Amino acid sequence: MSILDKVRTWIDGDSAELVLEQAARDAQVKPRSIAEEFIVKIARAVESVMQNEMLPLPQGTAIIPTEYTIFLSDEDDKEWQGAKRRGLEQGLYHILAERAKEIAGKKKLETKSFVIELRIDGTLEKGNVRVQHSWEDTSSNKTGVLARPKAAAEPQPAAAPNVPAPSASPQPYSPPSHQAAPNFTQSSLPSSHRPAITQAERLQKPSVRSSEGEVMTNVRPRAAALYKLEIWQNGVRQNVIPVFKKEMIVGRGSRSKPVDIALSGDSEISRRHLRLLTDGTGNFWVVNEGRNPAAIASYELPQGQRVPLAPGAGLTICSYVLRVQMQS
Repeated sequence: MSILDKVRTWIDGDSAELVLEQAARDAQVKPRSIAEEFIVKIARAVESVMQNEMLPLPQGTAIIPTEYTIFLSDEDDKEWQGAKRRGLEQGLYHILAERAKEIAGKKKLETKSFVIELRIDGTLEKGNVRVQHSWEDTSSNKTGVLARPKAAAEPQPAAAPNVPAPSASPQPYSPPSHQAAPNFTQSSLPSSHRPAITQAERLQKPSVRSSEGEVMTNVRPRAAALYKLEIWQNGVRQNVIPVFKKEMIVGRGSRSKPVDIALSGDSEISRRHLRLLTDGTGNFWVVNEGRNPAAIASYELPQGQRVPLAPGAGLTICSYVLRVQMQS
């Protein structure tokens, strides 16, 4: 009897005595280990959520939640790491995929796949788990894969309207003769209707007037990036992103919780894991909002507190490392 078959038997509620008697007779399995007991506890908790939340549809089919977040205690989380953690996730998915079909019974299960994610809940005692479900569309919840590093290109201005090319001798536009052209110069408007002028616009060259006295358009300078953000994963630099905002949200992202920088491929990263802040003068701060830890060097960030971040320092988020790169 394989471990998966054993777990399914235990979930079905067969007494441990019967299972152990058969194991002793067949000399094929050993009494249930602590790890196996833990897997059974998690599987039963998720199965209970599946049963309570299963939604029968009029066409004779049924659907279940598409995402299950399993919260572990700090101690259990430390014990289930690396290959052991991946084995737990894969084993649970295999068992629960079969159980979901059995729960649906004669109804066809329309939910083709679901996501299992392990996180930490510091309020839980060792051996206890908590399950939280979501009906979010998993196909749209996947974050894009970050491109390999390329030369960071400056953002391009919005595409200009498709207007015909001017002729060799452009003629100024004249309004119809029966209607005088309104002269909407800034000085003729009331002060409450005048557009705000930024400091950057004041530093531009004064407005140029054509030979007919019309005010020509001032072209605003391109926005300059405040800094660049290096993104590394497992020791390999994935991308360098120019940042133009003073506050950036970093995480896995989802339809309901969009982010500015999406970090894909690591289920331990929260949808909204970090906030990166700057005052635009070279000072940076970071706020950890994720369930799992984030750290600067070896200092683990307290949740919800703003902590200074020095440019170039490694900001670790699970399998990712971020570094602020100042503009030269």
